[in-house]
Amino acid sequence: MRRFALLLLAGAPALVAAPLRPLAGQGFGVYEHNTCAMGRAGVTAARPCADGSAIYFSPAGLAGLAGTHVSAGVTLIGAQGSFTDDFLDTQSDLKNPLIPVPNIYITRAVSPKVTAGIGLYAPYGLETKWDANNFAGRFLGYNTNIRSIYIQPTIGYQVSPKLKFGFGVAYITSHLKLRQRADLSTQLVPDALRIPAGLPVGTTFAMLGVATGTDFADATLDASGSGFAVNFGAILQVNDKLSIGGHWLTRKRIDYDGDAKFAPIATGLVLPVAVGPLPTGTPVDAVLAPEFAPGGPLSNGAVSTSITMPPQGTLGFAYKVSDAWSVMADYQYVVWGWFNDVDINFANAGTPDLALRPQNKDTHGFRFGTEYQYSAKVQLRGGYLYHTAASPPQFVTPLLPEGSRNEFTAGAGIALSPHWHADLAYQFIKQSDRRGTVNLAWGNTGLYQFSAHLFAAGVAITF
Repeated sequence: MRRFALLLLAGAPALVAAPLRPLAGQGFGVYEHNTCAMGRAGVTAARPCADGSAIYFSPAGLAGLAGTHVSAGVTLIGAQGSFTDDFLDTQSDLKNPLIPVPNIYITRAVSPKVTAGIGLYAPYGLETKWDANNFAGRFLGYNTNIRSIYIQPTIGYQVSPKLKFGFGVAYITSHLKLRQRADLSTQLVPDALRIPAGLPVGTTFAMLGVATGTDFADATLDASGSGFAVNFGAILQVNDKLSIGGHWLTRKRIDYDGDAKFAPIATGLVLPVAVGPLPTGTPVDAVLAPEFAPGGPLSNGAVSTSITMPPQGTLGFAYKVSDAWSVMADYQYVVWGWFNDVDINFANAGTPDLALRPQNKDTHGFRFGTEYQYSAKVQLRGGYLYHTAASPPQFVTPLLPEGSRNEFTAGAGIALSPHWHADLAYQFIKQSDRRGTVNLAWGNTGLYQFSAHLFAAGVAITF
């Protein structure tokens, strides 16, 4: 039954290589860490919002931020997606819940030139959920969940009237969980049964009459890890109207430790013919029981792996067209191509380790945003962005049915009082349809479709 141990993390390459990220960015990146920034399509490199969110988007933006700022917000991600099978012409829909992504930022001016702060944000994460009982891709994975929280102390320094610099060190705490079913028909007959029956090596249960798509086990990989990354940036005020800036968040390879659990699923099948010492009618579940026993290839045990949180950076400009109107643009680069080796190690000697060599691609994002001061109390925002895809054609799976996408945003900032400020934003994601697979052995046999509606709200206080 060792094949299943391999298949369990055959999804992990997608999970770790370019994990299923139909949330709000490419790979498994999430970039909606602030309501103000989301309203203008995340364009922040040269002029971040004045609410402390520069801690993530452009640490140099803290410099010159006077007083004390406390801001908090949440982005709700409502994803819709489906897979349409070429052969059966059936459609399976994503079952994703509404996913909240929080952010909190606190800053305080230490002096006219120095501002310090701390922020909490989640730049990498995903969740995808399919029907565990009927979706054809459940044998690759029916529920994938990654959560990576960054807690980042940061300092911004005004080097000169025209130049700002910022630097932060983020503590990362991350958790991943993958759930998957196993198809009995594809499994090798255990040697304890095969040898007495005189069956050749390589005999599968399908050869004994078990139908394709017979669930017999549910597997869960659950692990956690932590680490540190550095975020730094600079902003140059070229003149009264134009500023340029950029930031870079370094990579970090997170080591995960956790558990692999295998739960049997009753098949209700019996042997259609006598096999060695086992007579016709012997329950198949009884034949499989030793595989789940301690030391068996499907016994519970510790597991470890590593995932690289890739480096990412932006470079952009902001231009003040008039006192009320500004336009901005950013280029974003994420080095997803560094997901080229992932090793999964099982403590159980009966479960073979797995070495994965995914072939992901770096992604490029082009962001355009604008702000307009409609009145003394209301600021309007809008934007558009385009992302390329991280997943190569051979890894468009239920874990990561990801592709290039167009995204449109709108938002508003409202001054509630001299000290209180609220922000609202909406984002629509339309991903290009992409061919993919529900079985790595079959190749791409269907069409994945994906879109999402994102709603964000935030509040900030200045004193």
